[in-house]
Amino acid sequence: MGEVGDSSAADFRSGATDAAVTVVGVAPAEVILAPAFCAEFTGPELPPGWFARPWAEGGTVYFDNGRLVIDGALVGHQTLISGGRALELSATFAERPDQHAGFGFDYVNVPWCMFSTKWGRRLYARTNFTLVEDKKLPGDWFGTPHRYRIDWRFLYVDFAVDGERLAHLLVPMPPAMRPLVGNKRRGGPPLLLDWVRMSPYPPAGRFTSRVLDAGAAVEWTDVVRAADVPDGTSLDLQWRWGDTPTPDRSWSRWAVLRGRSSRYAQYRAALATADPASTPALRAVTLRYRSLDRSSGSYGSA
Repeated sequence: MGEVGDSSAADFRSGATDAAVTVVGVAPAEVILAPAFCAEFTGPELPPGWFARPWAEGGTVYFDNGRLVIDGALVGHQTLISGGRALELSATFAERPDQHAGFGFDYVNVPWCMFSTKWGRRLYARTNFTLVEDKKLPGDWFGTPHRYRIDWRFLYVDFAVDGERLAHLLVPMPPAMRPLVGNKRRGGPPLLLDWVRMSPYPPAGRFTSRVLDAGAAVEWTDVVRAADVPDGTSLDLQWRWGDTPTPDRSWSRWAVLRGRSSRYAQYRAALATADPASTPALRAVTLRYRSLDRSSGSYGSA
């Protein structure tokens, strides 16, 4: 048995996307519907539309090992936006006070809506539109990267970590805010930021993979995908196969891959959502095969 497939950023970026789909991340990489904006903080400069400024005296931001290190500084998007948005980010909080990530104006003046270390020993969901709302979150989220999500709706805000909703706060709709990440204190363990994404997502888009090469004629037996498909979204795969390295008229039409023989194969993914705050995410695709001995008509091991 053998297998070929895509799982890295380089693999996916060797394929093709339409205008409604993008490849994001490094490890892991994902194919998603293109958000309203997507910022990856791998350096050497801040993404377009983002600013950084000191919050504490001497505060700085710098890039290290493919992420942004925030030490006594604020990092935010220049544009203020209205509500009804979902914000996701990958960050590493430290067990110390005054590290924040979410929506706000400048985290000094209201309004704001954020994940916060507050007193330093626990992570909180916090809002301040007209009154302060704080909720201590269960779990230990310090010292390693996690995926944080804030759904800023018209009458409430949801907070989730690694796909699990941990807080639901009923609040009135505030004025406009911006995506904002900050570490008020300089020195000690910093706040680390990998990426930020914000809805809305387009309703549908398509990704077409690079041509996958088994090295010889084989029988394709199975396909395995790794993907997140939230409620209200869909992710459908189709395949085609052939014996030339570039798809031409000799290749099959797009169909379901089952028991077909060829050297090359290619897949395409149709991504769709009925909720502009959510997107499916494709992380890996593996095509499995067994070798085909054409001279004897029998199968062998790859």
